[in-house]
Amino acid sequence: MKILKLAEKQLKRIVPRGARKYFRASRYELKMERLAPVDLVVHIGAHWAEEAESYEKYGAEKVLWVEADPITYDKLCAVLAGRSGDTRHLAEKALVSAVDGRDIVFRRFNNGASSSVHAATETYKTRFPGSRETGEQLEMKTRSLPDILETHKIDPTQARRAMLVLDVQGHELSVLQGLGDDLRQFALCKCEVSRVPMYDGGAEFNQLDAHFRAQGFKLISHLYPLVPRHGDVLYQRV
Repeated sequence: MKILKLAEKQLKRIVPRGARKYFRASRYELKMERLAPVDLVVHIGAHWAEEAESYEKYGAEKVLWVEADPITYDKLCAVLAGRSGDTRHLAEKALVSAVDGRDIVFRRFNNGASSSVHAATETYKTRFPGSRETGEQLEMKTRSLPDILETHKIDPTQARRAMLVLDVQGHELSVLQGLGDDLRQFALCKCEVSRVPMYDGGAEFNQLDAHFRAQGFKLISHLYPLVPRHGDVLYQRV
């Protein structure tokens, strides 16, 4: 695997930028181009909607962004208000988990994007030395994804192709458990995964992969030996 990763880095230096997607370990971009249009996206762990342009490119008619941190949420709303075009962007402030109404501690990190209900492990601290917990913790109540979808009157089964995106720093399995069999209402799921413990008590790749396979999904972005130690993968319902 290390040899393949090294080869990928070398190719990046000599291959034109527009062609690099053909040589990456992740086939996410290529798969999304072929699967487009993806008309509904539900993104949990929105941060500042950095992926908005990509979703619009893939044909999204509606995107629901869900963000737990109140400060991050306020900037998210400002970012979305500044977007133009035909895509309808919605925002919800919520900490999504397996059940509604559970009190939980949310830990802020200095970069905002890594904030989590889980504490950082030593592996995380070594890999991302510039990212750290600030010590500020928020007491929050959880919500399940079905409750949020109902609030916004979103029915994934009415979309031609709906995609769920999970970027919640180790809390992905809890979100999926709260969704239950309704996961199958989505054609695609992009999910942040870790093959090594990045967050204390957070779900790891093998657990998430088993859950997706049990729900009738297959991994389409990577060959299994090339799944990153920490990064995004794409599943498709079969």
